[in-house]
Amino acid sequence: MKLRNHIIRDLLRGLLLILFLGSETSLLAQQEIDVSIDSSQAAAAVRIAVPYPRMAFGITSAMIHQDFVQPLMGDLAFSEIFTIRPLPPGDSPTIEMAQRVDAQAFLDLNIERAGEDYLVEARLYDVSTRQLHVGRKYRGPSDALTRIAHTITNDLVLFFNGKPGLFLSQIVFVSDRDGAKELYIMDYDGSNQRRVTAHRSLALTPDWSADNERLVYTTIRRDESNLYIINRRGGGRIKLETGVGLNTSPAFSPDGKRIAFVGSLGGNPDIYVINDDGKNRRRLTSEPSIESTPSWSPTGRQIAFTSGRAGSPQIYVMDAEGTNIRRISFDGNWNDDAVWHPNGELLAYTSLVHGRYQIRLVNMTTGESTILAGLGSNEQPSWSPDGRWLVFMSNRTGKWQIYRMGIDGRQITQLTREENNQSPTWSR
Repeated sequence: MKLRNHIIRDLLRGLLLILFLGSETSLLAQQEIDVSIDSSQAAAAVRIAVPYPRMAFGITSAMIHQDFVQPLMGDLAFSEIFTIRPLPPGDSPTIEMAQRVDAQAFLDLNIERAGEDYLVEARLYDVSTRQLHVGRKYRGPSDALTRIAHTITNDLVLFFNGKPGLFLSQIVFVSDRDGAKELYIMDYDGSNQRRVTAHRSLALTPDWSADNERLVYTTIRRDESNLYIINRRGGGRIKLETGVGLNTSPAFSPDGKRIAFVGSLGGNPDIYVINDDGKNRRRLTSEPSIESTPSWSPTGRQIAFTSGRAGSPQIYVMDAEGTNIRRISFDGNWNDDAVWHPNGELLAYTSLVHGRYQIRLVNMTTGESTILAGLGSNEQPSWSPDGRWLVFMSNRTGKWQIYRMGIDGRQITQLTREENNQSPTWSR
């Protein structure tokens, strides 16, 4: 809903408060070999041995360690699919050595140069049978080494788990680290943070398209709010002419063809839907209360949103045509910022609990809710693509920063540290 505290000031400059209170580089992947797996293999963590990459002449560990080796090992540890078995130092690592440390899999890595590019070959062996399960080559310049590491881990998770990991996913967020509030993107682990807008005013409430290639967001400049779409690399900016005022909290539909947003005719904020080319605007709500923060269900058949129609902000769900509206949140007198779990079974949202904002999960079948409490105020959750993690903003350190945590509220990791950062949204 973005009607609280800092969000009120930045996004609507008091308007809604008054109403309410009154590089990517292409990589070469080839030589796929046998990616089948039975269900028993995925039942427990795979014990994997990963010797340090073999390097061709002219390549040193200083050239690859920070940008390739560390991200790769971090991905493997984070995946919960693998348990890393350290190999004894000294002798050249072999499959036999991996067997002695009780590893089940052996990942052999070889790095060469081809002009300005790096060539990375990854070969995954079954330790007991010596069978080559996966063999692939990846190519890219030095600034693509981290992405190559993420891609390798994604491919290994796909082999052992039947679906890729989230290591190539990204998080868009708002930061004031360069003065004005602009959009930034970072990798899932907080690395590689870079700015993608330069409005020098306020760029807010970003959301990803279905293919993760575009971003839609709000700008505020000279008391005027507008919706823009840009390529995630920061190019091809398009302004959406909606024909209404306010223009905030845009959300791409799962098919990427429509955008739900908060618009206003006559000063009352309602939920609208418009095509991604700015055509075919439709108004979905018409209550005299404030409606805001729409979120599409994974199927695109429903939209969750916040409404003050009951006297306080609460979560509602309606069909995508604006019909069949029903209330979802009943615990607490302020609930906002609802987002759907990727499988549609849960909603995560911001809830006022004992005077502080916390993340609440509600089961869409049973209605049962769970609070993921933490220090300070914790707001604006967003799901990881696999539905096992949430990113959110918290002021527990005195400034607003982005954090990641497991769906059980554990394994909390701070992802940003420069100035204030908010409104995180994980790619799909």
